[in-house]
Amino acid sequence: MAAAQGLSSVEDQLQQLGSARALVLTDPVYWPQVLHGILPIVSGPVVELRRWGADFLAETFSTPVVEAGEKLKLAVACLDTMVRLMDERESGILKSVVQCSASVYPLIFRYICNNREDAATWKKMDVLKSKILSLWDTGPVGVRLCCIKFVQRVILVQSRGVTDPRLADRSEVSLSTVPTNHPVLSLPALDAEAQGLLDRLLSVLHEDPRQENTVTTTTTTTNDGESSRITGILIINSDATLITATLNNLAQLVKTRNPIAAKIVSAVLSFNPLAIVSRSNTIQNRLMMQCMEKTVRVLLLNIVRANPQGPFTAKVSQHLTRLTRMKADLLEELSRKRAAPTPDNDAVKRLKTDQQQQHAVVTPTPTPPPVPPQQQIINGPMSYAQLYSLSTDVAMTSFDGQQLPLELILEIINRSMYNVQQHNLDAAISAVRNRYAAILSAPPPAPPQALAQPSSQSLSYAPPPATTDEPHTGPLPHTVENKIGKQEEEDKVESNDEDEEESELQLGKFCLPPPPTLSREDLRESSFDAVNRIFSVIDQFDKTSLVSRKSKLGVMRLAASNWDREGWTTLITRLATRGMGGIQGEDIKSDASDDYGGDDGDGDDDGYDEEEGSSKLQKPSALSNFIRDKLYTCIIEDFRGRMDIAISWLNEEWYNDRIMAKAQPNRQPQYKIWMMKVMDGIFPFLEGKDRMFMRLLSEIPEITVELLQKVKMLCLDPDRAVLGIQMLHFLAMLRPPVRNMCMDVLEDLWLNHTELRGQTHKLILKWRPEVLAPKPAAPLDENAGTPEIQVAVSAPSGSVNGNSAATAIATASLSDNTNNTAMAT
Repeated sequence: MAAAQGLSSVEDQLQQLGSARALVLTDPVYWPQVLHGILPIVSGPVVELRRWGADFLAETFSTPVVEAGEKLKLAVACLDTMVRLMDERESGILKSVVQCSASVYPLIFRYICNNREDAATWKKMDVLKSKILSLWDTGPVGVRLCCIKFVQRVILVQSRGVTDPRLADRSEVSLSTVPTNHPVLSLPALDAEAQGLLDRLLSVLHEDPRQENTVTTTTTTTNDGESSRITGILIINSDATLITATLNNLAQLVKTRNPIAAKIVSAVLSFNPLAIVSRSNTIQNRLMMQCMEKTVRVLLLNIVRANPQGPFTAKVSQHLTRLTRMKADLLEELSRKRAAPTPDNDAVKRLKTDQQQQHAVVTPTPTPPPVPPQQQIINGPMSYAQLYSLSTDVAMTSFDGQQLPLELILEIINRSMYNVQQHNLDAAISAVRNRYAAILSAPPPAPPQALAQPSSQSLSYAPPPATTDEPHTGPLPHTVENKIGKQEEEDKVESNDEDEEESELQLGKFCLPPPPTLSREDLRESSFDAVNRIFSVIDQFDKTSLVSRKSKLGVMRLAASNWDREGWTTLITRLATRGMGGIQGEDIKSDASDDYGGDDGDGDDDGYDEEEGSSKLQKPSALSNFIRDKLYTCIIEDFRGRMDIAISWLNEEWYNDRIMAKAQPNRQPQYKIWMMKVMDGIFPFLEGKDRMFMRLLSEIPEITVELLQKVKMLCLDPDRAVLGIQMLHFLAMLRPPVRNMCMDVLEDLWLNHTELRGQTHKLILKWRPEVLAPKPAAPLDENAGTPEIQVAVSAPSGSVNGNSAATAIATASLSDNTNNTAMAT
């Protein structure tokens, strides 16, 4: 209950403080009174009130409506509160206090110049400065950016400005305003500190972004205390954001401080914003490179425009030309995807072999030797090596090929089959076929035993009796019967030998062995490797525009009629969409599926469950998400040259969502997810000259409100506002279904951003003229009394000053002719 009352009390106090701020914005005369009234509240224990007070302090010293004399008095009064707020740990409060300190430092410096005896105030400012410089290296990024602005103000104040009194600005604060015999401010010490801070500020330009570097600064302290530079080791963590902030703060130093301008320009000219991409080609590094290169170019152009006849004009012009050429060469190099390095020189050897084959004179292959004579085939056994050998060289025919490893033999066969000509291959096959046919048709040779048997048998057997015309009626002699039986057995043996020899030469039916069973992880890796090979094939083709292509087959053509860049792109996009349409998310498990299409888990648990109903959407498979991610990366690497791939892919996604919505109502649509992801990757790299991007917006099938909001943010960028408004004009003119959405964005720009009214006036007048029509003024109520605003703010108990409550009341009676005096207690 007490906590609820306390929360309500804090909300009421914040509401009263908001009313007080509205009062001073309406009439700045009451600003000093309100500020003095809220100082005790800002020092209280409630963090919400301290946060509001720090923001109000920063707004007080940055607004131009408060006079310079009043700001000087308020700066001296708020110095103690700012020192206490620097002990906070919240980055929001620290940022506001550092910004306020950057505005207060010149005021305190001028105050000390005019009040020589007030050393206590300068000591407080010195303590505040030391705390801010300690946060320059260790604080959050936002706080460090504010510290860079504070350091720039310190360098401006503690360095000498224009020496000519006729050109000097009396409102400017510099070392020229310090008297020579000032008892508190020492000119050599202040100048030395400014030089040290400048070196520390410029050191970020000479370091490797996103890496920590150690910088050592040395100081010297004389006996009279004139030098105040501190000796120590500073750990500076460079980042593209800090580099950009540093470059933005150097322009004013170059324009107003001639003694240090040469050092700053030399440091900027030696800075290479393109080096970060040459070390690591990532999307984040490319975006950082683009921001830093743009900031350097704008800074140097402003320096030249401020003083066209200055000493840096020639150097800056040459550097800008060289930087533009280096950027173009780098982008062209990055657009060409490099091949993966190989451990050997096979690619070089293959390239040399191809070049030699192109320039070599084709020599006809000699005719294969004729079929061996029949006598040679009959007299000796025929091996497979003799059957298939076409060489007449004795050394080649006697070489044993089994001594070579199997991998080398396969490599020799593959290269031979790749290089052999077709007519030579046909001739060799025909020669082997003729040999094989001759062997099969040859009569079986007589075995050696059969040839030698008659001579041996003549020694032991008598010749048969002479035959007569009369038939033999008696039984055959026993010797003759044995001879006939042996002859039949020999004939059977010879026929069996012939069958065995013929079966050895015949080629049986060959069947490939079944492939080994692959695990799920092997299937996943094989699928990903196949997809990577397809993308490597796409990168090998030249990038040709749709207008310059020779094949113009019309609407009814096949999507992949030729295996060119367009055909492979169609294959991979349809493989990611329709090709994986029926595969559930649990088919292939992938750790990378968490980042695709809003998939919050692995692919094996994201399929649709009928028991849970239609509340759970079916997620795509990991392989399809892998292909989509490869397509996204391929497009973002060079979106200007691969815009046709993006258009083809997004159209396939939209069409597949429409088809799958009928078959699988619970399937998660993928078009909007990946369309917005592609746009998120492209929009940071867009430049004002990228008018071809309008083609991408015109050819994608569906434009959403979220996409038009991104175009609106593009219009708010001063460098790309023309491109954004041209996009909205193009869509409203050529895509009538989205005209109302485009006009809503243009109307919002017209009403809330007055700096864009000149560019949006013509479009608003053409399609929504009612916005430009003057609105009738509300009638004045004559009976209405004079409004009275009263703000009462009570500080919580336990304030710093020991009071139980501190009240700040500001009352103002506003009328047409009179202003009453505000009263603050």
